[in-house]
Amino acid sequence: MTVFTKIIDLFFLLRIPLLAPVWTIAILGWITGTETASLNATLLSPFAPAFAPLFKALGVFSLTVASIYVVNQIMDIESDRINRKLFLLPQRLISVPTAWVLALLCSSSGIFFAYLISVEMMILNFAALILGILYNLPPINLKNRAIGGVTANALGHGILTFLVGWLVSKGGTISADQFSPGLISSLAPAFANGAVFLATTIPDAQGDLKTGKKTFCVVYGKKITALTATGMCILALFSSFFMENNRWVMAIPSAISLLFFVNFAISTRKESAYTSFKWPVFLLSIFVAVFVPVYGGVIILTFFISRFYYKWRFDIEYPTFKSK
Repeated sequence: MTVFTKIIDLFFLLRIPLLAPVWTIAILGWITGTETASLNATLLSPFAPAFAPLFKALGVFSLTVASIYVVNQIMDIESDRINRKLFLLPQRLISVPTAWVLALLCSSSGIFFAYLISVEMMILNFAALILGILYNLPPINLKNRAIGGVTANALGHGILTFLVGWLVSKGGTISADQFSPGLISSLAPAFANGAVFLATTIPDAQGDLKTGKKTFCVVYGKKITALTATGMCILALFSSFFMENNRWVMAIPSAISLLFFVNFAISTRKESAYTSFKWPVFLLSIFVAVFVPVYGGVIILTFFISRFYYKWRFDIEYPTFKSK
């Protein structure tokens, strides 16, 4: 293995394709948190000055989230091997000690750079990191618990991620009494992420069961999982109307996504599960990119670079909208 290949493998161990949904939710927080986020010629400029603080916060938060993703893969080596996914650690292309070092570097740098932005931003990054530890590591292991898993994803990928962008919209610093609107607005992405996460537990149920994980699908079965996910999508749609500004950016994708989840609840097939957790994220990203056009380019670039990498290294099509 060449040094170049090793570096690229380490880069993709950060799970670059999965950072895109994180960016989408954080940008949603920025869009709905500020009245200045509107469809005008100045803002539609690809490199509008208003985007600079947002992109800085996204870069910092990406380091924190990437460290959590790496730890998650370390702890899921056996189930990933059974489910034939995330090959870097299961196939020993990257050693576990190297992965731990990478996770530590990302987490420490994420917290440090967040502090340089503001104390509030550091607190959000630190809270995400602590949640990631509780999610992945014993004795808590929230990812291996039915209710703990969905709650952690709703809180981490939904509320905390949303608040990163929302905080930027407020100038990067706020007082305690100004926090309530952000929390109320974060409910919609929290429910949406809970719904998407529940759908992801169905394709992984076989491997999770063999490795002793008690995920929502393993404990309650496919039908209850699908119905619960649909209910959370309904709550996401309802709560989107309580967001501060530009509510339609969340409301319209939620309404369309509800059609996927209703079909999922009726059929409970793996194919419907894949549709339910892939298309809603894509739809929301499109609506977000209307406000931040350069982000649309980032999404496209991330998609095709990732496709090239996984085809080159493992001869698979990933990411993809196809059902496996």
